[in-house]
Amino acid sequence: MPSFKELLKRLTPTILYFGLSIIILVFDFNIYIEGSETYPKFYIMPIIISIGLYIILLILVQLIKKRKELVKLDDKINFERTLYLFGFYMLVIWFPRQYMIWKFGVTFEKLPLLYLIVTQIIIVEGLVLNEFGLKKEKLLKNVVLGCLIALLDISVITIANIIVPMILEGTNAFSSIELFEIMQFITLAWQMLAVGVSEELFFRGYFFKKIRKSGKSFWYTTTLTSFVFMIFHIPWLINNDLTLNISIPYVISRVVNTFSFAFICCFLYEKTGSIVGPIVYHGLSNSLTTFIFLYVSPTSIFLYELLIAIIAFFNFIIIAFLSPRIIKLLKAEGEF
Repeated sequence: MPSFKELLKRLTPTILYFGLSIIILVFDFNIYIEGSETYPKFYIMPIIISIGLYIILLILVQLIKKRKELVKLDDKINFERTLYLFGFYMLVIWFPRQYMIWKFGVTFEKLPLLYLIVTQIIIVEGLVLNEFGLKKEKLLKNVVLGCLIALLDISVITIANIIVPMILEGTNAFSSIELFEIMQFITLAWQMLAVGVSEELFFRGYFFKKIRKSGKSFWYTTTLTSFVFMIFHIPWLINNDLTLNISIPYVISRVVNTFSFAFICCFLYEKTGSIVGPIVYHGLSNSLTTFIFLYVSPTSIFLYELLIAIIAFFNFIIIAFLSPRIIKLLKAEGEF
């Protein structure tokens, strides 16, 4: 039976996650910038609070590193215990994340998630962060790697978003053109520093690494963590009246994109030993993939979404084929 102090230490990540999520949810003061149809309201206070939390976390990590002797990850990892922790934290994350999406239309739970996984690593387990892919070695090469992979992804999807409507609608496709929104560039830093860092450290950096170290194969670990990553995105399909936003092509697209995307990130981490590339790829992909939309009639939208999902799938196959060659070209290989 663990002592009260030990129990409190183990619960620190969960307490911080819920506490910080409540602060972000409560203290928004309904201050926002009017946006577009896609982003009708861009809330200011969650961003300001998140910036403050980011700075505090960086300071706390440095203080803990000075006062506590952190150790490297032991090769003897208990798979069952890691799996239970994975499931427990997914339950912890789910409800605040779901409510953030309903209230803000943006997942502002990223800093609470970052606090959760960082405190799990350095406070609960007493491990150094660079054991989980946050490395300075070959930093620039991994940034370039993430940019190149994102460029491949964005280019193919952008071309598809032009050609597919032209095939379905002919010249009518140009009757309505939606270009990228300025909000996408505003949120780029958020996607990179908050979404990219928190999700990559949680899914790839920590759980992918620990499951691999427990003796599981790359394919097993990648399939498992990518499947959970896919489940992590289900809240986007749930409306605030608890009905499901189910459109078969849309669901297929979500499944294909999230699972395949996670697979690529796992591969990049496995080969480079760094999550910097996946973080950059994650941020750029989330912000800029939806670069342009042409007109698609309501009768063609089903086929349009289905074709885009199919193209996205083959796009990820191409990226998977080219990734090892790009890594080798950049000399970005590293110890996992």
